[in-house]
Amino acid sequence: MIKITLKSYFIFEIKSFLFYFINNIKKKYEYIGPFYMPRKIEKFTILVSPHVDKHARDQLQIKYFKVILYIKKFDIYLLNFLHKNKYIDGISIKYNFL
Repeated sequence: MIKITLKSYFIFEIKSFLFYFINNIKKKYEYIGPFYMPRKIEKFTILVSPHVDKHARDQLQIKYFKVILYIKKFDIYLLNFLHKNKYIDGISIKYNFL
């Protein structure tokens, strides 16, 4: 069994990759999922003028989206596909063998 983890800043990029990926693998492989994990929000506070006014601050936040997909039986062609598409813009693809 192989566990595929997709991470991105934009949920639309994950959904479009999953649509393409699942349509290509559903004829040949058995899969479980996709499981959408809760989004992770990191918040930062930055002082705009630290010398004069301590109350002048900006707040920023970054949202991470994560999806997990399991494939039961796989072969070398699926691993080659995952390795070639590992560096798609905006999506981080990681896979682990279980």
